[in-house]
Amino acid sequence: MNGDLLGFGPVTLNHEKYVEPPKTDSELVPFHHFLIENEKGEVVGHINFRIGNTSHVQNCAGHLGYAINEAFRGKHYSLYACLAIKPFIQDFYSSILITAEVDNAPSINIIEKLGAEYLDQVVVPKTDPGYVHGARQKVRYKWAVV
Repeated sequence: MNGDLLGFGPVTLNHEKYVEPPKTDSELVPFHHFLIENEKGEVVGHINFRIGNTSHVQNCAGHLGYAINEAFRGKHYSLYACLAIKPFIQDFYSSILITAEVDNAPSINIIEKLGAEYLDQVVVPKTDPGYVHGARQKVRYKWAVV
């Protein structure tokens, strides 16, 4: 990463690490892991940006994944984190896929607030790495970042 500060509204992203996938799984892709910090400097969650277009990314994980710690939910930190990471994403893609579990209304709400375009709902294949962790169906959105 080039050292530029990524922030939007009340959040700042702290690039914690770049992760290469195990060579044994061709579906997993490298990703950048950022901690999401609020205006008090508290770590409120994390956001990952995946680089690659495997079936796993296309049909399960998406290019962007985020999680907010339970104590900090309801403050739109994931929305701000997505907007903060947008300039970084632009160095790689003009648009990305974002997915969510079909019953994860808060995440879907954030994705729609970003202005992402709904594509479809897909069944996660049993062969997908996410299936082992409980992923069964995902909604897919395309987010234009330029």
